[in-house]
Amino acid sequence: MAVAAAFFCGGLVKGIVGVGLPLTSIALMTTVIDLRLAVPLLVVPILATNIMQAFRGGRFRELFRRYWLMLVTAAFGVWAGSAALYRIELSYLLITLGVVVAAYSLLNLSSFRFSVSESSIPGLSPIVGFLSGILAGTTGSIGVPVAIYYQALGMAKDVFIQAVGIQFLITGSILALALTYEGGLNIETLPVSALAMVPAFLGMAVGQWIRDKVSEDQFRSWLWVFMMVVGLNLVRKGLF
Repeated sequence: MAVAAAFFCGGLVKGIVGVGLPLTSIALMTTVIDLRLAVPLLVVPILATNIMQAFRGGRFRELFRRYWLMLVTAAFGVWAGSAALYRIELSYLLITLGVVVAAYSLLNLSSFRFSVSESSIPGLSPIVGFLSGILAGTTGSIGVPVAIYYQALGMAKDVFIQAVGIQFLITGSILALALTYEGGLNIETLPVSALAMVPAFLGMAVGQWIRDKVSEDQFRSWLWVFMMVVGLNLVRKGLF
C-alpha cells in the first residue's frame, strides 16, 4: 500500500509539473522499504511514463544529436552505480539519496539559478551525464543533475520536458538492463514494477486534471518543502 501511495504521489507530481516521478517515488518508498528493493520497482513506471514525453514535441532527433554524449556517459554511470548499489553499505546510499533530495528541493525553493551557455555542452554535458547515471544506479533518482543543467541552459518549458523525457527513457532503459544483470530486477520484482504503473498513471491523470485548478508555483513551493523534509529524514535514517 505504501509503495502504491509513493507511485501515486510521484505520478501526481509529474502530472502537474512534468517531472519528478522517480525522485518523489524513491524518496517516499525508502522511508518504508529497502533502497535495493525500491530502485528496481521504478523501472517500468519510468519507461512507461516517459515514452510519450520523449517523443512528443517534434524535437527528438535534434535533442538526441545535441546531447548524445551526455546519454552515453549516463549509460556508463548507470552500470557503475548499479554495481555500487549492491556492494556499498546501505546507510551511505540512504544518506546520498537524502542529500540529493534535500539539496534539489532547496535549490528549487530558492531564487538562485545556475546559468550556463550552450558552448558548455561538449565539455560539461558528459560530466553531468555520468554523475546523473551514477545517482540513477545507486539511488534511483534519475536525472537530477541533468534537470539542473537543462534549467541552467534556460530551456523553454516544452523543450525542457521533452529533453528530460528522452533522458529518463534512455537512462531508465539502461538501468533496467543493469539491474537485471545485478539480479535486482527479476521474476519477483518485475511484476510489482509493472503493477506500479497503475498508481503512477492514476496519479498523473489526477495531476493533469488539477494542473489548471491550482497555482503551479504554489504547488511547487509546498512540494519542495515536503520533499526537503523527506530528504532530511532519509539522511537521519542513514546516520541513525
